[in-house]
Amino acid sequence: MEENPYASPAVPETEVPQIETGPRELRVATQGKRFLNLILDGIVIQVLSTITGFVVGAVYGAFLAATQGGVTPEDEATFQIVGFVLGLLVYTAYFIILEGLFQRSLAKLITGTLVVTAEGGRPSFGQIVGRSFARLIPFEAFSFLGGKQPVGWHDSLSGTRVISIR
Repeated sequence: MEENPYASPAVPETEVPQIETGPRELRVATQGKRFLNLILDGIVIQVLSTITGFVVGAVYGAFLAATQGGVTPEDEATFQIVGFVLGLLVYTAYFIILEGLFQRSLAKLITGTLVVTAEGGRPSFGQIVGRSFARLIPFEAFSFLGGKQPVGWHDSLSGTRVISIR
């Protein structure tokens, strides 16, 4: 029989590269990196909250001065409540925006860590929102203590992990 000049070349099966399809091992970030992320993000959030609070307070104070001639004690109590709510909004928005778009906050950029799903993929927007709101659970920061791997409640509840990429 004559050989077909247009046929694919025959390659022995031992030379065909195999693609790994099993689950891969995630390098979960160390407790030291996670603690550094907590401190650095806390500093950035504090600065952002202070700036936001100052701007909103100044605008609202100027509005009250122009419309009622000054700030009353009731207005001061309102300032306190608004300041608290603004702080929570800045805190959650910081993580939702940065981790939702880039899979990392500013601290994670510095420490070389990244937010992924428990399987190693890109987290959904819903996971990022859940992760961000889970951080508001009282004493959540202590959920890293103990255990083999540094996985906090905001990680386990949202099905995400923070991994080292360098």
